[in-house]
Amino acid sequence: MKPFFLIAVGLAVLVPTTAEAQAPEPDAAPLASWVDHRVAMTRLELGYRASFVPASGFDPFSGNDLLPEFYLAATRTLFVSDRFSFAAGLAWDNGGSSASVREIDNASLRLNRLTIPLEGRAHFGPWGYAFVRVAPGTAALQTQLSDASSPATLSKTQWLFATDLSAGYAWLVFPRFDGPRLTGRLWLQADVGYAFVAQEQLTLGPDLGSGNTQRVSGVDLGPLSMNGAFFRISAAASF
Repeated sequence: MKPFFLIAVGLAVLVPTTAEAQAPEPDAAPLASWVDHRVAMTRLELGYRASFVPASGFDPFSGNDLLPEFYLAATRTLFVSDRFSFAAGLAWDNGGSSASVREIDNASLRLNRLTIPLEGRAHFGPWGYAFVRVAPGTAALQTQLSDASSPATLSKTQWLFATDLSAGYAWLVFPRFDGPRLTGRLWLQADVGYAFVAQEQLTLGPDLGSGNTQRVSGVDLGPLSMNGAFFRISAAASF
């Protein structure tokens, strides 16, 4: 009987000990999901864009083939995989240029782009991320020609298909560490790329009031293509 008694005592001691070892500690908290907010974020961007338009149709509106533009965008991270992410958003570029066609003429142009940036990013922790971006959308091209010999301003506005392709780098300025902390962060970034805008025939007509019956002839400045390379520098805040 002694062996059976010892086995029974051993089991009685062992079973509670094993149960205690397997039981979770009462103070143990569940493991929280770890999110790096330098990767998964909402960003607001504000900057300057310089577009180079080499087409001859742009010459009446600029003496140096440069179209300066104001840039504003908002993006949100939609997908994260390791150190790669994908973001999408909405962007607006607005710029204009003017020049004298002849001594008595002044031609002006304004371009408003509304695009949807689709951005792939490769993150490098506190050092920011590299990105490639495609931004399809539309552009409103407004052209105007003023002539002292004409009683009315000649103008035309046309909506055109537009797309941007670019690549660049976003540098995280502050705070650079403590990625899980959800806080505001400051970024500086730059990118270069190429813009595509559908070609438009610039046949400008008179801008006459409804009560004006005077006949004023229009003018044809030929085709205009706003395609060209650009660079952009901006600051951004993320949350």
